[in-house]
Parts: sequence; C-alpha cells; structure tokens
Amino acid sequence: MATTLTDLHPPITMATTLTDLHPDIIHTHILPRLDGPSLSATATASSSLKSLCSDDTLWFPISQSTFPSTTHPHVNSVISTFPSGHRSFFLDSFPTITTDLTHRNPRRSWSHTKYDHPSCNLHPSSHSSPSQLISTVDICYQNDVIFSKPMFTDITSHFLSSGFLTELSEDNPTRTRLDPTRIQNDPTRIRPGAGTGSDPFRIARPIDLTVDEIAGADAATLRHLKESVKLNWIIIDPTRKRACNLSSIKAVSARQDWVTNESIIRYATVLPGCDPDEIVRCRIQVVVMKVQDMDGVCVNGVEFLKIVEGVMMEVNGVRRKVGDDEERLRCCRVFKELKREKKEWEKMKEEKKEMVIWLNYVAIFVSFCFCVYFLLLLLKNCKT
Repeated sequence: MATTLTDLHPPITMATTLTDLHPDIIHTHILPRLDGPSLSATATASSSLKSLCSDDTLWFPISQSTFPSTTHPHVNSVISTFPSGHRSFFLDSFPTITTDLTHRNPRRSWSHTKYDHPSCNLHPSSHSSPSQLISTVDICYQNDVIFSKPMFTDITSHFLSSGFLTELSEDNPTRTRLDPTRIQNDPTRIRPGAGTGSDPFRIARPIDLTVDEIAGADAATLRHLKESVKLNWIIIDPTRKRACNLSSIKAVSARQDWVTNESIIRYATVLPGCDPDEIVRCRIQVVVMKVQDMDGVCVNGVEFLKIVEGVMMEVNGVRRKVGDDEERLRCCRVFKELKREKKEWEKMKEEKKEMVIWLNYVAIFVSFCFCVYFLLLLLKNCKT
C-alpha cells in the first residue's frame, strides 16, 4: 500500500485562544452573551479584554435587565454621568453590602449618645450633601420581575431632621399603600398589590401560588417565598455619582401575620453608624425602608446621608461581596445578640440608678434622724 506525505506528516492543528480572535468578533459575538458577573470577571483576564469589556454598550442592557427600574429616563441619565457609566453603576449595585464586625466594639458607644460624635453632624448646606436621592426598587420571583419602580426623594430640611423612613407610593413619592412584598391571600393565589397607577416605568405582576384562604401560608410556602423572592433597593447619589444596594437581596425571614392573614417577607443589612463603633440595621419590609439603631429608633436624614456615604465609599469595614449569604446572616445574628446585650446593659444601668436613688433616700433619712437626735440632746442640755 502506498504511503502518502500526509500519512507521514499529519496536519498540525493549532489551538485557538480567545486572544487569537479579532477584537470585533469578541466584542460583537461573545461579550454580549455574558451576564454582569461573567463580564466583570472577563475584564480581569487581560488588558485588551479589560478595554473591550469597558464599553458602556455592553453594560447598558445588563443593567436594565438586572434592574428594570433603571429604564426610567431620569435614572438612566444620572447613571450615564457615572465615571464608567452603566458599568460603574452595576459594579456598585450588584454585590450585597457586608460589614466587618471583627474589630468593631459597639458596646463602647452605649455609654454616650450618638450625637456626641462629631461625624454625626452634617451641615445642611454642606457641598457633599446631595439635593436629591434616587431609589430604584426591583422585586423578582424565581428570576421573573414582579415589581419595579424608581423613586425620587428631595433632600429638604424636613428630611434631614426627621426620622428616616422611605415608602414606595403610587401617587406620592414618599408615602404609600402599595404592598408588593406583603402577599395578599385568596383561595387561589398569592399576589403583590398591583396598584392602580399608570406609570409606564412601573411593573407589578401577581405571584401564582395556591394557599389556604383561612389558614394562610404554611411553613413550606413561607420557606419557598423566602428563597424565591429577591429584592434590590438601590440608593443612587447623583452628586457623588455612586450607588449602593442596601437590601440583603435574599430575605432574612418570612412569617405569617395571623392578625391580617398576610405573608410578610423581611430583608435586612447591618451597616456602620456615624460613630465608628456604632452599628445600625437597614430593614426593608412591605416595601418600606427603615434604618434603625439598636434601640429601634430610626436615624434622621443627616445620619442616613452619612451612613450611605460611608457605604458607597466602603469605609468603616464595609465591603461589596457577591453571594455571601452566610456572612450576611451572621451580621444579622450579631446585631440581634448585641441588641439583646444592650437591653440587659440598660436594665442593669437602670437598676444601678434605682439603687443609688434608694441609697440617697436612706442617707437622707439617716441624716434627718441624726439631726433630730442631736437637736433633742441640745434642747435637753439647754433646759438643764
């Protein structure tokens, strides 16, 4: 049998790497297929890929598909002013916020009020204070968007001095009766409040889930809701051109309110307070955001702005981490334990105060008795 040259020297096949492809092919046919985390990871592979992945046309659809509330024209225009546009916004907003509590001692802040620390004082006319905050709220059920709406809050003197509490509303940007995460029960489905507004940039869809009309959601249903309903509540600062996601994204608890027969899902994130040793908790429930200290008191607008500034700049132990559920839950457990310890500490402090008051009463009574005794002796000596 004749032997050919091809048999003696088989063709050599060269492995093709990503860098061997033309940049236009990578940019047009490969990178648009990646999601946000994958695109961010690809940018770290090489300088050329970093340059290709920085194109805002790649991040624009990713941001709007991940956070549909950013499709609002005003929100989109603010994001376009960020240093790297939608890429900067996504990298700020996609990871959850975690706080390192290892080197923090909140107990040291219990002996004085939070207003004693100078960092809690922000002058209303400060150049760093924004004139408006933007909130974008997106709720997903099993990766399907069931609620999406932006909200705009003006920074007024009333906002700065009042306790911070933000609610989504249908017709008023600061108050609401809209309850997307408080699930209404009927015999056939669990549904978020759909509202009656005509906002084209608002999404509200029902959740199809069978529950008992009288008993409400059982333990299995509540576990399902806790795992399946995710919430993103992003605060955008147009002045600093930064954003942060104050929601835990995944719920920390789900319970049945037997009084109203409603299922309530709660999200929580532990954040550093104004005092370097203080910690606060950002709690979202029934599409209402509250930032409370360990006494359960809402921080005011000035304190909220300082806290959000620290979160955005990742100071005081704040980090952005993707999918660190264990760390998030550990911070919540630490916060609850410290809250319990503070209540016991305050109780002991009150008991000590009461003891001191009683001792003062006893000392006053004994002093009075001695005064009377010596007065009687003096009168007796005068008579003799």
